[in-house]
Amino acid sequence: MKRLLLMRHGKSDWGDASQDDFDRPLNARGHRASRAVGAWIAAQDLVPDTVLVSAAVRTSQTWKIIREEFPHAPEAEILPDLYLASPGTLLAYIERVNPATATTLVVGHNPGMETLTRLMAGPGSDAEANAELGLGFPTAGLAVIELNGEDWRTMSAEGGRLVDFLRPRSLDDC
Repeated sequence: MKRLLLMRHGKSDWGDASQDDFDRPLNARGHRASRAVGAWIAAQDLVPDTVLVSAAVRTSQTWKIIREEFPHAPEAEILPDLYLASPGTLLAYIERVNPATATTLVVGHNPGMETLTRLMAGPGSDAEANAELGLGFPTAGLAVIELNGEDWRTMSAEGGRLVDFLRPRSLDDC
C-alpha cells in the first residue's frame, strides 16, 4: 500500500515586515510543532522513502527539523515549483515518484495542501480525520492518505482515503 503524507510547514516568523514571504523562517512555535510532528511520524512507523519540499525557507526548515526525529531519512528533493503550489502542480510532482516508493512526504503551503487533501480524501476516509480537516489545515498540520492504487502515476484517478489528520494541538505542542 502506498501512503502520502501531506504536511504544511511550521508556523513562520512575521517579525520582519520587510522580509519577502519566500524567505520567512520558522518561529519558536513552528520549531516545536515540527519536532513533535516528526516524532509522531517516526512513532507511527511512517518514515518516508521519498520527500518533496518547497524551496521556501520555512518549508526547508520544517523538513530539517522533522528528519532529525527519524532513525534514517532520505535526502529531500527541494523544489522551487512547490512554493505556493496548486493541487495540480503538487499532483504532477507526486505522480513522478519512483513506483518502488511506499511512503512519500510533501512539505508545502496552503491553500494547495488543504485542497489536495480534500481532493484525495475519498470514500472510506476516517470520519474523525475528515472532521479535523474540516476545521482547516493549520501550520504543521499533517494529513496521512492511503492510496487506492499501487502506482503513484494513477493516484489522481484512483484517489485515496484520509486515515489520519494531525494538528499540533493534538500533540500538546502549541
